[in-house]
Amino acid sequence: MKFDILTIFPDIIYSYSGESILKRAQKAGVVEIQAHNFRENTEDKHRRVDDTPYGGGAGMVLQVQPIYSCLEKMGLVKDGKKIKQPKTKILIMDPAGKKFDQRMAEKFSKLDRIVFVCGRYEGFDERIYKFVDEKISVGDYVLSGGELPTLTIIEAVTRLLPGALGNDASAVEETFGDKENKKEYPQYTRPENFRGQKVPQILLSGDHKKIAEWRAQKTK
Repeated sequence: MKFDILTIFPDIIYSYSGESILKRAQKAGVVEIQAHNFRENTEDKHRRVDDTPYGGGAGMVLQVQPIYSCLEKMGLVKDGKKIKQPKTKILIMDPAGKKFDQRMAEKFSKLDRIVFVCGRYEGFDERIYKFVDEKISVGDYVLSGGELPTLTIIEAVTRLLPGALGNDASAVEETFGDKENKKEYPQYTRPENFRGQKVPQILLSGDHKKIAEWRAQKTK
């Protein structure tokens, strides 16, 4: 799986993806993560990628040209049109987009390549949307940019890829997986007694059938 991220802050992407699961998945060849600084594609002599909005208004708007030129350099657009590529999606992080969830993560995990466009400032020039497949949101709140939502999606998708986790069953067994319910059973580890709070005796019994029944009951 290849993840391409268009951003003006590539270090945010590399800082997070250089740790833990994403680091291991890259080392194992399960995923490839590449950030593209679209500031490098601007035609402005001062390297600006934003400007004031036509018609007036607060804030600055990301220009279409630097992002288009970056996508063009990647072979994803040409002559003002998006080039169709198999098993590839171009996503734009937008609070007005479709709400990301585990089902969407599973759908995305079947792709070969996902391209993310991360915004900043007051948003995008509307013409940018012509060159993407979907607008995606991770929640009804405001962030300063699309990098954190992008990393959320990348990690959620990566966890579903064979070889990304030490135990491939973990991705299936965890909350929001194939199960109908969205609650996970309580987990405990040592010590058995912490300041009077004890691990349920059933979990210490060694009776796997009863433990499975207890866990099933706790997820209802």
